[in-house]
Formats: sequence, structure tokens, C-alpha cells
Amino acid sequence: MEHPGAIDMTVMVGAMAKPVDQRAYDDLVVAAKSHARALGQLYELYYERIFRFCVHRLFNKATAEDITSSVFLTVARSMRTFKGSTEQDFRSWIYAIAANQANAYIRKTRRRQRLMENVVAQRRAAQPDGDEWSQLDWPTLYTAIGRLKPEHQTIVTLRFFESMDYEEIGRIVEARPATVRVTLHRILRRLREALQGDLGGDE
Repeated sequence: MEHPGAIDMTVMVGAMAKPVDQRAYDDLVVAAKSHARALGQLYELYYERIFRFCVHRLFNKATAEDITSSVFLTVARSMRTFKGSTEQDFRSWIYAIAANQANAYIRKTRRRQRLMENVVAQRRAAQPDGDEWSQLDWPTLYTAIGRLKPEHQTIVTLRFFESMDYEEIGRIVEARPATVRVTLHRILRRLREALQGDLGGDE
């Protein structure tokens, strides 16, 4: 997907595959507080990650683009006062901003059901007959996910789409790792019940 300031993704992926000095990323975060060029580099590093996260949360690419742009606008406005000093600090901060804005959008628009129906139709159309994914009851699953609290939807997305550990998720949602683990266990139990025919309500 093209966006302003896009770079060659093949080159970027190749570069990311090579060993890097974490200190260089930490220094970039510090520099971005006062230098536009450094902030632009963070934009290039994180745009696709945040966009992908928003797609998984909102099930709609156009909406995800809008929210992603809003996230980076917030980052640009607040970077000078950002208190973190490492790339880890920045990652937790920007994902928290993205999660908050995605949740606010869902609450405001009340379009979740229609968005889920669209993604179900797209997924089914893309899967060949007999594929194991096509055997899942996607309408039931997405309906169950949609009935979770937005904060719980965020935890599911960070864990299973962004592959984050409990500690990092905890930093983003401002909860202890142990609490995240227990909450996720309850969420998965609810989703399992949904697939067995019991949609239930919010935790």
C-alpha cells in the first residue's frame, strides 16, 4: 500500500532482517523529540505495523488508514513531551495511542457488526473449498469478538495478530502481565463457548 513518504518495502524488509544495534533505535527515539528527520524515520519504521494493527481491529482498510493517520498526527503533536527514551518505550506508547483511537472509533460509530460481516464475506471468498479455515464458523466467531469489550478486543489483537508477550501488552493496556494472562484466558473461554453456540455477553 502506498502512502506519503513510502519507501521500497523490499529494501526495508531486507534491512530489518539484519542484526541491528538496539541503541541506534533508542537514539532515534530521543532524536525524534527535536528533529523532524528522525521523527520521519520512526514514521517509516512504524507505519505498516500500526496500519496492520488497525486493520485487525477495525476490519476495514479505508478506516484503518484514517485511524493510522490520526495516530501519527497525535505522535507528531506529542513527541516533544514524550517521556520515554527507548524504542521499547515508543512502541508501547504508539500502540496504546492506536488502541485508544480504534476503541473510540468503534464506540462512536457502532458499525462493528457491518464491518465484521464484510470481513467474513471477504475471508470466505478468498478460501478454497475444503480449506481448514473455511470450516470455521466465522460469523459466530466475529460476532463473539464484537461482543467483547473494546479493551478485550485490543488484547486479542495484540496477542494473536501482533504476537506480543504479556509484559508488552500490559504496558500498552496499563495492566500487570499476570492480569493480562488471566483476562486473555477468560476471553478465549468466551470465544470457545461462542463457537459451541453460546455467545454470552461482555466480561
